[in-house]
Amino acid sequence: MVKENKRNRLILPSLLIATLSTYPPSIVAAVLLTEISNDLNIPIGIGGQIRTTASIVAFLGSIAMTFISSRYNYKRLLTVGLLVIAASAVASSLSPSFSVLLLATVLTGAGMAIVVPMTTTLIAEYFSEAEQGRAISLLGMGGGFGFLLGGTIVGQIAAVGGWRLAYIGFAGTLGALGLIFTYFALPDTENKGSRDIASGIREIISNRSAVGCLLSNLFASAAIQGLYFWCFSFIKETFQIGTVQTGYIFTGTAVMFITGSYLTAPVLSKLGSRFTTILGLLGTSVCTIAYNIAPTLAIATAAILAGNLLDAFRYNAHNTLSLQQAKAKGSMMSLHNAASNLGYTIGGALGVILLVTDWQTLGTILTIMSVLAAVIIQITVHQSGSGNAPD
Repeated sequence: MVKENKRNRLILPSLLIATLSTYPPSIVAAVLLTEISNDLNIPIGIGGQIRTTASIVAFLGSIAMTFISSRYNYKRLLTVGLLVIAASAVASSLSPSFSVLLLATVLTGAGMAIVVPMTTTLIAEYFSEAEQGRAISLLGMGGGFGFLLGGTIVGQIAAVGGWRLAYIGFAGTLGALGLIFTYFALPDTENKGSRDIASGIREIISNRSAVGCLLSNLFASAAIQGLYFWCFSFIKETFQIGTVQTGYIFTGTAVMFITGSYLTAPVLSKLGSRFTTILGLLGTSVCTIAYNIAPTLAIATAAILAGNLLDAFRYNAHNTLSLQQAKAKGSMMSLHNAASNLGYTIGGALGVILLVTDWQTLGTILTIMSVLAAVIIQITVHQSGSGNAPD
């Protein structure tokens, strides 16, 4: 591994910029969906499939990366992923039709499938195990700032040159910066790839602790959609508030996630990644139920904000925990990312039950999934991942 003697001050900023490069395409699509749909003459419901397409491709790409990461150098894979994201931003900005934009979105999903697991995998290459939790928490903070500032930046760029300029000016620029920093600032790693592509997969699937960590991440990623996505529609419908006020609450969730990520490092050092993940899951379970039964907007908002703070603990600790589960870290983190994307898709798709039932039923289902994720970690996952039974 590349340790203290090879580390320099640009390693963490480079990985942070690489991580940030995966968010802009989603932010542009979310903030400017109406403008994109109107310009390309399609219904908003169809335009929204940009996000669905990216998630599905990211899931499938992460499965492929489980094998690819065993064969090729991590830094080189990260470089390729950033190149793909930058290219997808350019292609998106030049799309003459929705069909072409969807094809560009396929590139976005593919780039995310490469970049996300490789940034966390490289944490293990550049940092000792004792430092990995802090490094991952700082990446989580960066992601929170990306969402906190991204909406404003995208809006300002779009005001000048529309959604096409937002793609190239925001998503394209960050992708290019990530590519430059990765290529020139990151030291090469000792991992040169392996001819035995299947060895890493065998190691993971034969390890009960690693499988439990992945399965719990799947349920956790589905459950958190209650606090990341559905809660905003819930408060608008239940308490009849406007888009501007909802936007303020959304900004508040980003602030709380950043704060939680900042606080994760000292919590991890005291409690460990396993116990911190469990506490985060149980905390978000309580918050999900709380906002769904809250009698006032103030209480619902407090629960949503607290839930995002606690999920920052869970998210960063869960990443750290997965990183500790196997020697084939590239394969492990690729599967972790695949589980996340599949969970996000399931959590979003569960919204169809609102056609036949109410918000409380959806909240209950999501809460059960979060508790189940905590139970799986408790009974299967090791702190170090070195065995097949809990501590």
